[in-house]
Amino acid sequence: MTEPSNAPTLLSRTAELFSQPGRVILTFFEHLGRYMGTIGWMLYNFRNAKEYSGNILQQMVMIGNNSIPIVLFVSTFVGMVTAVQSSYQLYEWIPRTVVGALVTKSVLLELTPLLTALVLAGKVGATITAELGTMRVTEQIDALEALAFDPVSFLITPRVLAGIFMFPILVIFGDLVALLGGMFGAATIAGIPVEAFIDGMKDSFESRDAFFGIIKATVFGFIITSVSCYQGFQVQGGSEGVGKATMNTVVLTCLSVVVMDFILASVLL
Repeated sequence: MTEPSNAPTLLSRTAELFSQPGRVILTFFEHLGRYMGTIGWMLYNFRNAKEYSGNILQQMVMIGNNSIPIVLFVSTFVGMVTAVQSSYQLYEWIPRTVVGALVTKSVLLELTPLLTALVLAGKVGATITAELGTMRVTEQIDALEALAFDPVSFLITPRVLAGIFMFPILVIFGDLVALLGGMFGAATIAGIPVEAFIDGMKDSFESRDAFFGIIKATVFGFIITSVSCYQGFQVQGGSEGVGKATMNTVVLTCLSVVVMDFILASVLL
């Protein structure tokens, strides 16, 4: 007797392999539609946000005040590394004042907004998703709906508004610390006089560079908090679902921030 053919099995596996991209695309657009629906509902019921102003202040403290140490640490070393690398690569070819100019441009336009957003995507984004995801699996959100509370206005809007308000403030704070760190690194490691570094800063500083970084921070704050809230609201499957949603939040927010950084640089510069 001949052995049964494996053709049906191979055919089914091949069909399943080729169907994976289609499933990924459909899942992406499904979640994109739900995300846009959540944002649309938040904007439509924005007037209800004033009823939960206390929540907004609480979230501003959580996002802003609690994030200062990590922003301080990252910004300090961002400025120092930028100064040291600039002086190492260009020291023999350029005047010393150019190092201060390079640090100022790099910090204000790109490094501080981007790296602050990536760090806070892990800290703030994961925290928001874990909080809302826990509320979802423990049916606290369902209880709010049963009590006639609007969960979007009560839970999502305060977090998104707090992110929009606090991310620019954190980036401004990070810019100042990064410039001081760059000055310290240039003086102690590269041997560049402080006066020369400051002269380079003065010659290269433009207010539109700082304003551009603030625009970036505002957009990044909206993306990180809104995606985090959406992921938390969509949690299913108990504690395992909370962990998966938290991981998805970190990945999605980091990717979104990088892509939006390129788009903003292309449009605004």
